[in-house]
Amino acid sequence: MIFLSIGLADILGILTQIAIILGVGFILKLFSDRTNAPFVVLLILSGTALATISVLHIQKLGVIPDTLRMLALIIVVFANGFYLKTQNILKQGSLIITLATFGVILTATIVAFISHALLGLALLPALFLGSLLCGTDPAVVASIMNKFPKKIQMILNTESIMNQPLTVILPLIIFDFVVYKPAIVIALPLYMAKLVLLAGVGIVVGLAGFFIGQHILRLAGVELEEIAGLVIALIAYVLAENLGGSGIVAVGITSILLNSSKAPTKETFTEFNRELALIFTIFVFVMLGMEFPLQMLDVLEITRFDFIVVIFSVVLARLITILVVTYKSNLTIDERIKLGLIAPKGIGPAALAPLALAMAETSEFMSRQAAFTIIKIVYLTIIISALLAIIVAKLFDSSKA
Repeated sequence: MIFLSIGLADILGILTQIAIILGVGFILKLFSDRTNAPFVVLLILSGTALATISVLHIQKLGVIPDTLRMLALIIVVFANGFYLKTQNILKQGSLIITLATFGVILTATIVAFISHALLGLALLPALFLGSLLCGTDPAVVASIMNKFPKKIQMILNTESIMNQPLTVILPLIIFDFVVYKPAIVIALPLYMAKLVLLAGVGIVVGLAGFFIGQHILRLAGVELEEIAGLVIALIAYVLAENLGGSGIVAVGITSILLNSSKAPTKETFTEFNRELALIFTIFVFVMLGMEFPLQMLDVLEITRFDFIVVIFSVVLARLITILVVTYKSNLTIDERIKLGLIAPKGIGPAALAPLALAMAETSEFMSRQAAFTIIKIVYLTIIISALLAIIVAKLFDSSKA
């Protein structure tokens, strides 16, 4: 019995922390909606503040944070698929797919290089950090989209949703390499094959999830449609993972196809999934803040090189990637610059950055100092990128007036 193994007092302590996190998240959501303050930033800073004064303790939650982070990725990817229409992909298909694949890998490489050069991170920790910061966050993008022309809105929104699977797969592949340490000679072909397998099985299961999801929605009816999304998302994820594929890819494919089809998805179904995604988003960002109480600054100072890496990751790496990928596109230079200046980071890096600590405990490739540096950079990058995206959006919005 779980009650006997960890004790009633421990359970009460865990439930108390969960209640505090949800309560704070609810209040901050109301505040953000009324003031347009960046919700993600408020959540992270609240986690730091509450951990600093010892109201919240990440260590006392045991394995719960890891479970919640994975559930968050599943639900958020599933919910985001309902913001995406396949006709939008067709309009700028090649550009968006290139941004969500080659663009992601190019950005990861650039960030890894600058992290290695300025922060002194070894190759694998630098690559892990680059893979965390190579995508854009659909939640932050969605909050500022109306500030841009329709064409830019469509590309930003579609790209941010389409790049989610790869920005999850890349850190997990590096994690797998660091933990299991295959021979270098076989590592490259092995992991290239693994990437193909993850994507291939994920796509196939995503198609199957679409057909399964349609049946579930028909069976659910009005009474159970609110929880049908959770059932569909978990089935797609678990099925793909057990078959050796990427559950995140499967979830994304399932969601996009359900949204773009004539499946009987009703407003309450979509709204429930968005609210569920909001709950998990609150947990992920507050818990990221909990990983970085102010006491950490006694042993892990923030240097000018940290800020250089953050700005490089948010602005220059993104600009370089956009200029390269869109070189032969039909976008004007003004449109390319606008795309290049918007690169908010979000739930992917927030959920996966703590894996660095797990790697430090199991492998000589990742030191504990490097793990904390990665979490620090991710922490700063999410905050600064969210603030910068809002500032840039307001500047472009005022220029149109």
